Amino acid sequence: MAQPIPFEVAPPNGAAADRHLHDAPHQHADAIVSALELLQVLHDRGILDLLRGMVGAGDKLVGTLTAAVDTPESLRAIRNFILLTKFFGSIHPDILNGLAQTAVQGADREKASRAPGMLQLLRRLRSENSRHAIAVALDLLEGVGKGL
Repeated sequence: MAQPIPFEVAPPNGAAADRHLHDAPHQHADAIVSALELLQVLHDRGILDLLRGMVGAGDKLVGTLTAAVDTPESLRAIRNFILLTKFFGSIHPDILNGLAQTAVQGADREKASRAPGMLQLLRRLRSENSRHAIAVALDLLEGVGKGL
């Protein structure tokens, strides 16, 4: 008579994987605590509810976003945003920082004194720095004119 063959179902990943999974919480305790703290902050701020709603909306959300973006105005806005990003990325930070500081200092100086007269303004136009700035402003105006 035939003897039955013993059959034991082995874990799919083996004993080493089970041991690794069993030891993981102890080895990564700091990371797990940090992840739980992040999860709590996301919950406190309502971000988890927002994500749950977005996932639940699924195709309706995608359809609404697609309809909103599929207008000529939205496409122009996206293109303009990309162009402005490239433009500001091409400006050296020192130049933009100098421009911002000069604008703040000039505004503070002008608030503290009377408005300059026309002759004072014309004298300031004679400086080399003013002429460089005017040339850039005129280039910008010409470019806008070409675009029209």
